[in-house]
Amino acid sequence: MIKNWFNKADKAPLEKVRQSITANPKWSKPVQQYLATPLPWANGTLADLNFVAIDFETTGLNCQQDKILSIGVVNLTTDMIELASSEEIYIRHGEFIKAESAQINEITPKQLHKGVDIDTAIDWLLERIQGKIVLAHCANIEKQFIESYLKDTYQLNTFPCYFIDTLQLEKHHSYAGKSNQHTSYQLDDLRQYHNLPAYYSHSAASDAVACAELFLVQVKKLNLTSDFSLNELSVK
Repeated sequence: MIKNWFNKADKAPLEKVRQSITANPKWSKPVQQYLATPLPWANGTLADLNFVAIDFETTGLNCQQDKILSIGVVNLTTDMIELASSEEIYIRHGEFIKAESAQINEITPKQLHKGVDIDTAIDWLLERIQGKIVLAHCANIEKQFIESYLKDTYQLNTFPCYFIDTLQLEKHHSYAGKSNQHTSYQLDDLRQYHNLPAYYSHSAASDAVACAELFLVQVKKLNLTSDFSLNELSVK
């Protein structure tokens, strides 16, 4: 029955999908608690909602083959970023580091050796995002990695969670995006376009904060709190 519900996830509201799941008592407590917590109201505006900006550093973009190396998070609302909540954890996937990805994210096997296993990392992430909206730049990357893990570990084919993508917000809701003025939608380039300062790239924690800052600029410039509902802005 759970599987049938998830196969209909594109048609069913996410909250109904969540309500349809009877969690197995053998599942981890964070997974059970996440699934027991109502999602934010889909037809509400963003103004009174809580967000968690996240970023994954990975060995590549294929969620079936590549591995998550680190996860960065930071809490925010549409008014402020809680910098004290910024945190990053490493996952013990050192044996999967590729030379090409190491040149980009600068993560070493020694750093990962001090990290946690992937089950602990996902449990930690679920605790951080429980009852909140996930914010990311090119959010389908994080979304697909989470969904792949949940499918492999718990046989859940869809993750009941609202994602907002700062890349898609810029592309579909800004004048520059709709008129094809942007030459790049990379996070650093969009931050520069909006006169935000440069960050040290490819730390998951700093990229999560960088994404959160871009989102606050977009919220103000694009009137996202008054003109659109959560459902209209979330990743489909």
